[in-house]
Amino acid sequence: MLATTASCSLCRYVPNDSYLLEKVEVVNVDDPKERRSDLLNLSAQTPNSRWFGIARIPLRIYSMSGSRHPEHIFNRMLRNAGEAPVVYDELLALASGKDMQLSLVNSGYLNALVEPVADPVTAKKMKLKYNVRPGRLYVIDTVRTVVPDSALAAILESDRENTTLVPGMPLDCELLDSERQRIVDLVHKNGYFAFSRDNVSFVADTAAMDNHVGLTMLVQGPEISKKFTVERVNYFLSNEAVRTSDLLLHSDSMNCNGFTLYYPHGDALPLLKPDVIARHSYLRQGQLYHSDSIAFTRQSLSRLGLLKYSNISFRETSADGGGLVADVSMQTRPKHSFGFEVEGTNTAGDLGAAASASYVDRNLFRGSEQFTLKIRGAYESISNLPGYSGNTYLEYGAEASMDFPEFLIPLMSQERQRKIQATTQFSLKVNAQQRPEFQKTIFSAGWSYRWGDTWSTTHRLDVIDLNYLVVPWISSHFQKEYLDPITSGKSILKYNYEDLLITKAGYTFYHTNSASQTSANPFRYTIRAGIETSGNMFNLLERPLNLKRNDNGQSMVMDIAFAQYVKHDFSFTANWRTSTFDNLLFHLEWGVAIPYGNSSSLPFEKRYFAGGANGVRGWAVRALGPGTYGGGDNTIDYIRQSGDIKLGASLEYRSRLFWKFNGAVFADAGNIWTIRDYTEQPGGMFDFGSFYRQIAASYGLGLRLDLNFIVVRMDAGMKAYNPAGKTQYDRLPLTHPDFGRDLAFHLAVGYPF
Repeated sequence: MLATTASCSLCRYVPNDSYLLEKVEVVNVDDPKERRSDLLNLSAQTPNSRWFGIARIPLRIYSMSGSRHPEHIFNRMLRNAGEAPVVYDELLALASGKDMQLSLVNSGYLNALVEPVADPVTAKKMKLKYNVRPGRLYVIDTVRTVVPDSALAAILESDRENTTLVPGMPLDCELLDSERQRIVDLVHKNGYFAFSRDNVSFVADTAAMDNHVGLTMLVQGPEISKKFTVERVNYFLSNEAVRTSDLLLHSDSMNCNGFTLYYPHGDALPLLKPDVIARHSYLRQGQLYHSDSIAFTRQSLSRLGLLKYSNISFRETSADGGGLVADVSMQTRPKHSFGFEVEGTNTAGDLGAAASASYVDRNLFRGSEQFTLKIRGAYESISNLPGYSGNTYLEYGAEASMDFPEFLIPLMSQERQRKIQATTQFSLKVNAQQRPEFQKTIFSAGWSYRWGDTWSTTHRLDVIDLNYLVVPWISSHFQKEYLDPITSGKSILKYNYEDLLITKAGYTFYHTNSASQTSANPFRYTIRAGIETSGNMFNLLERPLNLKRNDNGQSMVMDIAFAQYVKHDFSFTANWRTSTFDNLLFHLEWGVAIPYGNSSSLPFEKRYFAGGANGVRGWAVRALGPGTYGGGDNTIDYIRQSGDIKLGASLEYRSRLFWKFNGAVFADAGNIWTIRDYTEQPGGMFDFGSFYRQIAASYGLGLRLDLNFIVVRMDAGMKAYNPAGKTQYDRLPLTHPDFGRDLAFHLAVGYPF
């Protein structure tokens, strides 16, 4: 009786003589399974959403609202948070069936039939089936091309190997449309501005009364044989959206390098230098119309941070001529901008606050060079620090960077500059940390390049990244308790509280197919890989420069030891869209850093950590590993619980809940290890024979508030396997859960991967 009542409550707002849509499916499909999924996406009605594919909680929330006073604030809240019942609609079912049938016909199943069948499940629930009989697939038997214009025929013949029309292919409208677009793109690259998709048509001969088709492609139409030349190129700079005709009337102009630049009347000089526009333009006076010139110019101009958007249009110079005028409209952003942010911090339970201010100049030298200045300060109250005179953590710093929208390399030609489309960045940073145990200051200077081959692939080259770490003061209590008892000069503790010079150079590769995720291709992935090294240049110059060594045997530059290491990182994230509101994600990452030569251990800033909101979420931040090491004194565990090797994997299922809230269930696994057997980290060294038994595991639930511009994430993780456990009870929390010991809460901004 209880189950019947619960079931009927879902139908509370389903009108009489109507049905709640329980399920929609496509049956009797002889084509591959992917076709069934494509057809299902054409259904105009889908059942109410289910949390994690199980329970229709949004519908239940909606059904809890009262019917007598629907405008009451409580009822409105329930209805806004919930989801109204999806009522079966016969007309929509018939229309969807016709859409599915048309889709099959367009895919080559010319005799396809789709019949929607409504099957009542209960007195108030309906299951909708689409019975699909696709019939035989029609395939192209012969292909014939008719091009009356001899010049066009020669162009198509020169690119015949790239055609998609071959005997044996299905008579698929999408494939035919792809061939039509290929021909348009090809012809546009040879000066035919007036040529369009309407000039390409297909005739299919099915008179043979079987499933073989004779296909004829016709390329013809008025004026398609005329080639066009770009006679003039105009560039319009404006700080607001204005029609080109108005800009011509109310702007000053200058002629430069074969084009005319229009800019606001009254400005002494245009915001952008003419030679900058020339470097980012592929449009040239006197050249044949070429579609690639348009695409490359639009892409190159989009890299100029000063520009909000750009638009390229063409107009014919006369009705009977073959001349074109190219008008490029460029709307600029404000030259200056300011920002201020305040945030709360939580580091392993210690609360604090931070504030930052920023200033941006997007056009410092009239070449869209972006100068950025950031200032940040943070305060945090530190607990559990007996023996120290203070209990606060202060951090303050400044960062200045300059971005140039080009590859700044001496003797590089302008043509090569345009092809690479790189950004060059120079940066300076200073960061000071004041803790009860010590003070540390980091001075940094960097020089790097960023460029992209396509929209989906980017590269970053760090030519040099200098970091000078200074530890001007260490608490006497900290020195006495933790550093003086260590006799080894190669201890990771001592090494990380000494002045150090890091000279990093590295390369990072990034690739994604994120823009290609569609209903036909629900799979999306990203790959990031990088390698960096430090200290090799000074190591090579050690003998020529006769560098001195300190008491630990390390070579020094200006009385400062330099770090020497090589480091590699890799991450892979896959995202499967399982339904309209649900996603299944898999994340894999690893990292290996090897100190050598002048270093016996890695600098603290280059070491790996485990646990926290973006790691194995059953542990607090930096509370896991390395290996079977379980931590000790909280004062220095952030040093001890670090490593040289990192391995991690996560599986997460995300589902829409209601309003802007999304939920997640997840499982994480991973750990960190050290390359060498350090006495301060017993059980932390990586060993091929045993590392797999030291991989920690956790599971949990998450709640996310997605406000479009920001995602606030709350995750609760439970330990499942703890490699640092001394007993079976401690090692396997999955079968012996203890919320006080095994539960970790995380509050973060953004998704974990």
